[in-house]
Amino acid sequence: MAKSKPRKSPFAPVVPEIDTTKPALEGTVLHAFSGLYEVDVRDSLRADEGLREAFNAIHKPQTSEEARGLLVEKDGSDFDDDLDEDEYSFERDTLLCTVSGKLKSGKRVLSQVVAVGDRVRVRFLDRFGPNTRRQRMREGYIEEVLPRATTLGRSRFNKSGQVTVANLDQVVVVMALREPDLNTHRLDRFLVLAESCDLRAVICLNKADMLAKRLRDKETKPLKKLYESLGYRVLVVSAETDLGIIELREEMKGHISAFVGSSGVGKSSLVNAIQPGLHLWVGDVMEIGKGRHTTTDVSLHRLDGGGYLADTPGIKTVSLFERKDVDLAQCFPEFRGVENNCRFNNCTHLHEPGCAVREAVETKTIESARYDSYKRIAEDKEPTLY
Repeated sequence: MAKSKPRKSPFAPVVPEIDTTKPALEGTVLHAFSGLYEVDVRDSLRADEGLREAFNAIHKPQTSEEARGLLVEKDGSDFDDDLDEDEYSFERDTLLCTVSGKLKSGKRVLSQVVAVGDRVRVRFLDRFGPNTRRQRMREGYIEEVLPRATTLGRSRFNKSGQVTVANLDQVVVVMALREPDLNTHRLDRFLVLAESCDLRAVICLNKADMLAKRLRDKETKPLKKLYESLGYRVLVVSAETDLGIIELREEMKGHISAFVGSSGVGKSSLVNAIQPGLHLWVGDVMEIGKGRHTTTDVSLHRLDGGGYLADTPGIKTVSLFERKDVDLAQCFPEFRGVENNCRFNNCTHLHEPGCAVREAVETKTIESARYDSYKRIAEDKEPTLY
């Protein structure tokens, strides 16, 4: 019996011929799938009215039937015959892109040419296609990947790098004041992870509504004083009452952020409070040195107030937390400068004589609780966030 011909996927990448007559735009890669990339070009279009006019000049279907016809014609198959017309929406200011051939050629140190979070230069085409959410999008192609400020990823068995998300520059560390009770040692571990990758950290003390104001102030003021003196932004928030939500939105403007925190601290509720209807996977705990390998799919979501929020189902397993070359002492801001006065250049700040860091702890220049966190992490053979 002859084998049936496999059905053609509408998401199969087709690399277009280079068309330099189309205006170039800059954008951010929001999502990657099957060799295609969704690129947000909204800011580029806002900045140039001519680009906006050229972009809008492309034919738009007026009816769902017309949109459906274009889709079937593009695919050349009956793959989407069961498409519900009411579900077929139009995604504006986002391009569905392939990668130009010149970017694919040559030797690479990374396993993929383009990563989620990349800033790219793109050109749009006079055609449309569907994404995985059945949204109709203009097509385009990526002709250049701009330099990355940061990369979050891991090494692969063949020693090529795999970037999970590029240009992530901020983590929002969510800790609950109650249920579960606040654990400052766990908070310090999250901050170490942020420092190890040069990521800005914002501390959110959530579930403030569970404490009377007097008790809340008594518990949070010392924490704000300590961590803000170290350079961290500390917000007392409540997803239930919207306390501090406006301030949190402001902190996320202009950043590509990821939420991190232990299970039950209210990350999902905070995400929904920031932008109602935005239901994301948010990581529970992160590990250092485990080397586990699970899915690292990441997507970015535009925030109405500005900036992007990373949906990071695999962030807890990537090499941000597998690195062996992290200088732990440098991940504690209060140690910097002080450790230069240690008697030994390779001082671990644990037991050596003449340690300036331990002397600073004794004189209360460095908080003993913070030093205790350092010591516990340094002495862990397989440090985790539990």
